[in-house]
Amino acid sequence: MNPNTVSLGTIQETLLITLWARAFEMNQIDPIMVDSGSADILAKIDYDFQRFSQDKSSQAIICIRNKAFDEIVKQFLQTYSLTSILEIGTGLNNRFERLDDGNLNWFDLDLPDTMAVRKRFFQESDRRRFISASVLETEWIDEVKSLSNSPMLFIAEGVLLYFSEQQVKRIFKTLAEHFPGSWILFDATSPFLISIRRGFDAVKYTNAKYQWGIRNIQEIQAWDSRYQVHRSLYIPADFPQYLNRFPFIERLMMYLFPRFQRMYGVHLIKLSDFNAQ
Repeated sequence: MNPNTVSLGTIQETLLITLWARAFEMNQIDPIMVDSGSADILAKIDYDFQRFSQDKSSQAIICIRNKAFDEIVKQFLQTYSLTSILEIGTGLNNRFERLDDGNLNWFDLDLPDTMAVRKRFFQESDRRRFISASVLETEWIDEVKSLSNSPMLFIAEGVLLYFSEQQVKRIFKTLAEHFPGSWILFDATSPFLISIRRGFDAVKYTNAKYQWGIRNIQEIQAWDSRYQVHRSLYIPADFPQYLNRFPFIERLMMYLFPRFQRMYGVHLIKLSDFNAQ
């Protein structure tokens, strides 16, 4: 067996799309983000990345999304510098390397097949630990709580879209119950985009399917009044400097129908104790 091949589940395979997007960005004259680490990893994986090469819109969106996540986390840590961070569905992201100031206490959580691949390229340390588990399970919770005091910042980039609304609600409820006062940073899109993205998104080259969409992020506060939206960055509305990275027909649609620019966003939400009165 080729040591450079990877064996991943259906949804897990999509991490290779995001890896490719970050690595490909290194070829741009004015890159949205600079991530040489992803380019190094991509060169060591035997996979047909070329299949994604025509999906310029997906590639730009992934990099803008990554930039939005990094910006919000950086600003969050300026206020909550001692907060521990757990990245859900971390894939082959190297956010810890990009953001670490020498003090971060970090957990990477992902399914066992993904974590096996991740361990080829990343190392654990006294401030960075790997957990092989599904966020939908609960066994990992005791391990994290034994090593870090709550509240925490949970990051879920490109993850919740693949869950059902019932599963997303369950994740929020679990985190709120076990880590009261914590925060979750995630991306969400509208049901309309969910219905049409399969046709033009790079995910069409896999068997993965998007499931969860939400029309207005404020609807989450209706799930439970103790869930509070604190910040949102919309793609591409809040990053107009990168509009030229989208194909002409997409830019035209955004011009004619401005609401398209705010159908996909990155959101920071405070999760108060679900059992609090």
